[in-house]
Amino acid sequence: MHGFAFDPIHDEIVVNSPLTQAVLVFRGGANGEETPLRVIQGPTTQIVGMGYAALETVSVDPQNSEIFLPVGTGAYGGLGNNQISGNYKEGVLVFDRMANGNVAPKRFLSGPDTQIRGVSHVAIDPVRNLLIVKSNGLLIFDRTANGNVKPLRIIRGPKAGNIGRGQFQIYPEKGLVIAPLGGGFGVWKVTDDGDVAPRWRIPVQQIVGGAPQNTGIALDPVHKELFVANGPLNRVFTFYFPEMFD
Repeated sequence: MHGFAFDPIHDEIVVNSPLTQAVLVFRGGANGEETPLRVIQGPTTQIVGMGYAALETVSVDPQNSEIFLPVGTGAYGGLGNNQISGNYKEGVLVFDRMANGNVAPKRFLSGPDTQIRGVSHVAIDPVRNLLIVKSNGLLIFDRTANGNVKPLRIIRGPKAGNIGRGQFQIYPEKGLVIAPLGGGFGVWKVTDDGDVAPRWRIPVQQIVGGAPQNTGIALDPVHKELFVANGPLNRVFTFYFPEMFD
């Protein structure tokens, strides 16, 4: 297991399993050795890969009852990844929330025009009906994009900075994207396009020291706080950030 997501509307936990090439869905109150409610697995699903084959994260869209799974070449490069009919495909598989068994995805956002490469992470803005893919920058698509389509907008360039690996978050209420950036995090608007500097920077490494590998982020809008997980330090840091939530 490399990642998971929680569906607060349907009270379900969605887990991706790279080694079994599957997505497992558990009830929210699952405890101990419990059978999943549903398992998406098999050749028809097009979930094929191993290790860090861009199968390390999964996202849910509770409002539209969909599951989003990035696939691709991942950190290991060519071999041992998502190889279908002799061709390596990188992109985002979209499944219905109730999908179970060896079922085909509803959509597969993939192809050279998408610019999705390597390990990618995705998040959904249900308010504006957008899908944001973090892959060599921030690629912004219509949520229902399918096939080899171009992004609506791309945030990338020297001013935007080095948008790195790790989880990122969407704050739909304000239309914000919070993504890893040079030892910390940057905050952009989902309407930004091109080489746009972040509206705010959170210089995590400068504040707390240690390695700049901030691998996870979570938001607490009620208390106007931002949580950052740092793998090498094995710690979680909490920042009070009212400017972003007000």
